Amino acid sequence: MDLRQLRTFVAVAREGSLSRAAGQLFLSIPAASAQIRALEDEFEVRLFTRTSKGMYLTSAGRRLLDEAQATLDAAKHVTQTAEEIRGQLCGQACIGILTDSLSLRLGSIMAALAERHPKLDVRLQRDLSARVIHRTRATEFDGGFALSGSAPDGVEATFLACIDLTVVLPLRFEQEVHRLQLADLLAIPWVGSVSECALGSAMIDLFRPMDALPKMSRIADSDGAVRSLVAGGLGAGILRRTEAEEAVENGEVVIWPYWHGAVTLYWVWPSPAANGPFTEVLRESVLRAWREPVSIASPIAT
Repeated sequence: MDLRQLRTFVAVAREGSLSRAAGQLFLSIPAASAQIRALEDEFEVRLFTRTSKGMYLTSAGRRLLDEAQATLDAAKHVTQTAEEIRGQLCGQACIGILTDSLSLRLGSIMAALAERHPKLDVRLQRDLSARVIHRTRATEFDGGFALSGSAPDGVEATFLACIDLTVVLPLRFEQEVHRLQLADLLAIPWVGSVSECALGSAMIDLFRPMDALPKMSRIADSDGAVRSLVAGGLGAGILRRTEAEEAVENGEVVIWPYWHGAVTLYWVWPSPAANGPFTEVLRESVLRAWREPVSIASPIAT
């Protein structure tokens, strides 16, 4: 018995097909079949019932499947431990990234990880800021990026950059934009953001002096969607200043000049009690990529 035979046994059991399992393991069908036969000879039991429709576990095969999987998991853990001893991580890390177009310097981060830990598989998953925080707290993510007006609760967080926000209006307001007051903005339709998005909290702060909120014509889940809907004339909205200035240059929107908000970009990771094997390596790589200071009013370059 060796690990290759166990891998083939588990793959055939999961797939119910010798050919599919062989393809998954990059083996020929005869080679995969020979490994199953060798394992059956070793155990002196039949593991599968072979039919024209596929291969099905026998009662003995069902009893041995969990043990085989546990053995493979243990072997993987031993390999990972050896890699860590040599200073190289292996396995899969998951990073939460934002759904909007804010550059997160991912190129620099991924290049550093690939150089130092070539066997570490990093998966990037897009989500809204509040969801990134929640999923990091639940250890679904090993770390992630989040925009927030204050330090997130229930996770560790470090400051990366301050992001300016501004109010944008459809082009039909171009002639009167300098005469509009906050009460006037309250009276026109708005393109709002979902509650999990930091822009939604910024709009609440904007209208706090009025103790009211405007009527929403649409709800968007990213700054790109807000920009598109405002440009389409469906209402006012809040955008990152760099995004708003680009939209102005393209003749899409106008900026209301009497309010400047801000949110903070954080790198968040699970609390110390829930730290995984990749937590510190990811944090170091992110902070190294963000070491250069970022101007609040300038685009965040990758």
